Amino acid sequence: MPTTKFAHELEPGDAYESLEFVASSEMNQQILFAQEDFDQRFTGTGARVHPALLLQMAANTKSPSFRLAQGTGSILSEAQTEFIRPVAVGTRLRVDWRVTQQYEKRSRRYYIMMAEIVDAGGALVLRRDLHLTFTRSH
Repeated sequence: MPTTKFAHELEPGDAYESLEFVASSEMNQQILFAQEDFDQRFTGTGARVHPALLLQMAANTKSPSFRLAQGTGSILSEAQTEFIRPVAVGTRLRVDWRVTQQYEKRSRRYYIMMAEIVDAGGALVLRRDLHLTFTRSH
């Protein structure tokens, strides 16, 4: 069950609502222009989805259930990413997010959120650990 908590209230075991999308040629092309990367692997027949598109879609803010409380800011402090397999443009993908750990550093609470992207067959495409913390205005 997806959480209804604000982002700063999450704890290990909490999960966001999944996001399903098709990695369309239009989405891919926007990334190619933004990155100025026109490598033949990402254009034409049999094109692969650009890794920057996968990174963008793995952001926790992409979940339909992501919520920030008023006066709260979200900070990505660290990330580890593993690209498991390339994926073809036009593929339907799903992103899942789950908090796996929390820790304190310099009197600030952090949590690690694992983001995983899988294809329609359930094959893992990308795994990303996001270290997140939040600021609150008083």
